[in-house]
Amino acid sequence: MKKTMTALLLTLVMLLCAACASADQPSATAHKAETPLVIDGNLDDWDLSSPIVINREEQVIRDVSFWQGEMDLSCTVYVMWDENNLYLAADVNEDSPYGAIEMLELDGEDNFKLYLSTDPAADPARTEYGTNDFLLYLIVDNGYWDTAFDRTMVAKENLQRFTTKGMDGGEDVLEGYEKASVLTSTGFIYEACIPWSNFSNAKIPQYTPAVGDTVNFNFAITDISYPCPGTEYIPQMAWSGNLNINTDPSLWGRLTFE
Repeated sequence: MKKTMTALLLTLVMLLCAACASADQPSATAHKAETPLVIDGNLDDWDLSSPIVINREEQVIRDVSFWQGEMDLSCTVYVMWDENNLYLAADVNEDSPYGAIEMLELDGEDNFKLYLSTDPAADPARTEYGTNDFLLYLIVDNGYWDTAFDRTMVAKENLQRFTTKGMDGGEDVLEGYEKASVLTSTGFIYEACIPWSNFSNAKIPQYTPAVGDTVNFNFAITDISYPCPGTEYIPQMAWSGNLNINTDPSLWGRLTFE
């Protein structure tokens, strides 16, 4: 009887901890696209009712003293989905758009960083990457659009042969990646389609979202504010968390598919 009660109490504590962690995480909704979205930099066919807003000083996770406010760097992000694709859009305010420099490391170039779990059953309070946790780099430059997966933080026994790729730059590691970008008076609008198959391999089944699924999710934006040689100061902003989001999924937000 004592063992049973102890086990029940431990289970209850774990559930409460997960609930508390989830409550502390910001939440957003990914709306389902009834027909495939046209990737042209025009968001007229998007559901814009659940924006992910990144525009506050406390969301600057790197080089905050070089962030000059919303018009220097900020963005509003939207997420949609269907059974085959993840759709991303970002309306970006930036005073120096398309500032990627090939000689820099990817995390020092103008980029988006997409943090995504493809396992709705995963503990939202986990502090280490699991097999289905991904960090995807999307370089933002009208001359080239490199992509890369960073899996260096995933324990070897959890990799399931999905290893780091593209982090040396000069590659597009995504299959079927569609993107478009249009300059605006305050920055640019970015729109993308990323097939779900990119987050799978022979050992990791392809994720197909179901209405009601909720997963850990985050989004970051990086901006080179100064030309060379000032590239050692590169502000970066994130929807949720701090620089530890690169290794700790509990600091991400929560995304629900509806």
